[in-house]
Amino acid sequence: MKKVISILHHPLPQEGGRLAEEAGFGWHFRSAKALARYGGYKAIAARPCEGSRTAYRIVDGVAVLLTPSANLSPSPRIWKWSWVSNALADLAEEAVKQGFLPYVHEYRALNSELVIRRIADHPVILQHHGSPPPGRSGSRGLLDFIKGLSKLRRERYLRRIRGTFFVLNEREKFYLENILNVDAEVVVRTMAVDFNELKPLSAEEKAEVRRRFGIGDDAAVLITYVGVFGERFSSVKGAHHLLSIWRQLRSRLKSKVEMVVTGVSEPYLSALRRVGVKAYKLLPHDNYVKLVAASDVYFLPATSGYSYGGISVAAMEAMAVGVPVVSPTLREFPEPSRVEDLGAATGYVDDVKALKEFIDALTYVVENRECYKPWGIRELAKKYYSWESFVKAFDAAARKL
Repeated sequence: MKKVISILHHPLPQEGGRLAEEAGFGWHFRSAKALARYGGYKAIAARPCEGSRTAYRIVDGVAVLLTPSANLSPSPRIWKWSWVSNALADLAEEAVKQGFLPYVHEYRALNSELVIRRIADHPVILQHHGSPPPGRSGSRGLLDFIKGLSKLRRERYLRRIRGTFFVLNEREKFYLENILNVDAEVVVRTMAVDFNELKPLSAEEKAEVRRRFGIGDDAAVLITYVGVFGERFSSVKGAHHLLSIWRQLRSRLKSKVEMVVTGVSEPYLSALRRVGVKAYKLLPHDNYVKLVAASDVYFLPATSGYSYGGISVAAMEAMAVGVPVVSPTLREFPEPSRVEDLGAATGYVDDVKALKEFIDALTYVVENRECYKPWGIRELAKKYYSWESFVKAFDAAARKL
């Protein structure tokens, strides 16, 4: 039987008193669940916890293991990914001895380094989740310099990898192959979403969701998610552009327009609400995807700081429910000639000119929203972003190890 241990490097907060995995969260868990369901794998999903005791659960057919850990940083504002867990590395080493294929998520984290050190001489699949190469942002102080050196040290271990890197875009692929000169295979392969659970809504279903959230049936509805895990506010997804976009759209569009924003915290949350935006810090995932499906356009005014982040999972979810997307990240779609069927791929929104061009593209898609075919969008995206397509790529990589 095929066996995989899917490893995440950081703890996750509980969701309503339950483990994050029991609420369906965590890419280590979601990918392990997909590999078990669609690939026939015996799957373990492992990560650190903030406690001092190991925890074990079976969730949706996946063995979830949480190991004790310690945080080297007193605050995520100083060092975001600073968790270490020797127990996690021990678990990975033992799993390899038992014939499990290690699948390590985000290979530039401290915990991932501990794991990779133990299993570097064994076949492994490493997953990129958007981290940029060392030195890309430049050093702004002593701490940034130290963190840069730490990341450079980890790059040495990546050269030793026997196996496959799954990366989010061609830029990371170029870096690994041509700058770092890794020996392992590098494949552009993003995370995925469950197209079996995400589908376009009927007109009646869409009207019901809009009524529940106080949105008019005659409004053009735009929605975005600008949250970044572990951060209260981040500009990489363009949260700081939202007020300008809202003002411009209200003055440009003759029809009624409403904007829904999720993933923002105070004081920005209150500022958006004061000008009429329906803003939420965080919504339960079921409610969020229903709101997306009941909307007319998904948009993401990302800056170039997000250029290593891939197409974005939120954009995949929007396409799965048949909603057109306006985003710089749509440039990552594997079929460039079909992008116009999905929405609009803009430039990264780094200055006033780029912001105007983004709003121009967003206005165009809103005004022509009836031209986009929900089921056509869904089927085109499904070829690349379904869990079935992910498992197919994972199986192909595993057979080569």
